[in-house]
Amino acid sequence: MAQHQPERPEEPRVHPGGRLEPVPGPETQAGDQSVDSGSPVNGLDGDPVEDEEASADADPEAALRAAREAERKRQQRRRRLLHDCERLLLLDFDTLAMPGWPDHHQLNLARRRRDSWLLLLSGLAALVLAGMGNLVPALIGGVAFGALALAALWGLPGVRHVFTHQASHMELLLKRRRLLHRARKHVEHLEGPIGLAAACRPLAEYNPALRRSRYTGLYSLSERGQLVDSIRNRSQAQLYLIFALEAEKAYNRLREEYLRTHEQMLDEGNGEPLNAAAQSSDPSVVPVPESDPVPPESAEAGGEGAPAHTGNPSARSS
Repeated sequence: MAQHQPERPEEPRVHPGGRLEPVPGPETQAGDQSVDSGSPVNGLDGDPVEDEEASADADPEAALRAAREAERKRQQRRRRLLHDCERLLLLDFDTLAMPGWPDHHQLNLARRRRDSWLLLLSGLAALVLAGMGNLVPALIGGVAFGALALAALWGLPGVRHVFTHQASHMELLLKRRRLLHRARKHVEHLEGPIGLAAACRPLAEYNPALRRSRYTGLYSLSERGQLVDSIRNRSQAQLYLIFALEAEKAYNRLREEYLRTHEQMLDEGNGEPLNAAAQSSDPSVVPVPESDPVPPESAEAGGEGAPAHTGNPSARSS
């Protein structure tokens, strides 16, 4: 009887060569490519994150430096504008206001008095001529001649002011011309070589009243250097006075702003103390004080008495 042999266990099947895992999808392939290329995914790489933190830390400092530089440039512009408009402090109100300016009513009254006086002279002269021609009695002609002489003396200012203090028509016209000449000279002094009105036009930032259209003509004439010649009456001189007063207000505000900002910069350690020499000169060209030259005698004396600083230190010590 044949012996029953136990069945041998099946040998494990060997999988054929190849990939055992399923083919990755598009998302898995993209992930593998990112890993192979070495680029950071979801912030796993530490270096870029550190760079972003460093840039974030550096941005406030860069912004602070940029703000300080912008403030420094604004201070330079303010200082330049203060220098250009410094002549506003020389404004003489009475010279441009012309408080003693003869008005039209005074001129009309003086013209009437002048016309009456000329009419009187004409009548007396006619009587004198009539007396000389025997058209009227000689007595009337003689009296008319005496009255004509007295009336002619009335035309002299020294004689007239003995009896009255009223100015004549010619005196009022001369007074107008004199006041206008003084005003023009003062405007010429204020304008200077650069043109004060044109130079102070940026002051409108501190006083919006300077942007009015009434000052546009002043700016253009000042820029061309024709402002003084254009002043021919009192109204034009007073317009310049009003502009100067408004510009002076803006100048004071600008100076306060400049000093306040300068104090803040000094507190922060970013400014320098004000220098009188630099403040009174052109901000773009500040004079540098030269060092005092050493007299020749003191230099020779110093050269003889001063020890030599060359050589071995041990030799000097010994």
